[in-house]
Amino acid sequence: MRKAFTLVEMLVVIGIIAVLVAASIGGFAGMTRAAENKKCQELVANTATALTFLFQQKGMWPRALRKGNDKHLLNADAAYALATPMSLTTDGNGKLAGLDRLGLVTPWAAAVVKRRGNSASLGDVVPGGGTVQDHILRYAIDDDGDGIIRDVNVGGESVSVRATAIVWSCGKDGKNWPYSKGIKKGCSYSWTPGQTRGVK
Repeated sequence: MRKAFTLVEMLVVIGIIAVLVAASIGGFAGMTRAAENKKCQELVANTATALTFLFQQKGMWPRALRKGNDKHLLNADAAYALATPMSLTTDGNGKLAGLDRLGLVTPWAAAVVKRRGNSASLGDVVPGGGTVQDHILRYAIDDDGDGIIRDVNVGGESVSVRATAIVWSCGKDGKNWPYSKGIKKGCSYSWTPGQTRGVK
């Protein structure tokens, strides 16, 4: 005849199950965070590709991108150049609608804009840190056509990159970290460290 579990044995089994559940929840949170960062990295890379394609297609930069290049923000004015044909971007009267109406923002800020709808603003707080304004993607373009973007201020650190266009963003915390620290802090960059080595 078989004996039933004792109270001690049952508590041990419950404890083991609790430890396994806690470990799997921690792993799930890490996977979720990695997926969010990957989504932001894809957005940054795709935006840089779109900017490069825009230049290669016409051989010149739209006025809105050249004008905003000193601020490096893909706000509503600069992002308009990506959303419309260049022939329509010269009058400056266009406006974006939908999720991009405040500019190109990180996925964390895009969720806030989507949730708030038409009442969304640049001052809305983003869970994780910062405001929608802090989560606007940043860009720089090669304005002189030599294939190098020189001395771009990335979080207070000067960076030169071999590229036609570069894009970067803050991490979930909404902070624009210096390039040397940003990767570890969750920031996303469209360029690799190799594109910055030996650039004069």
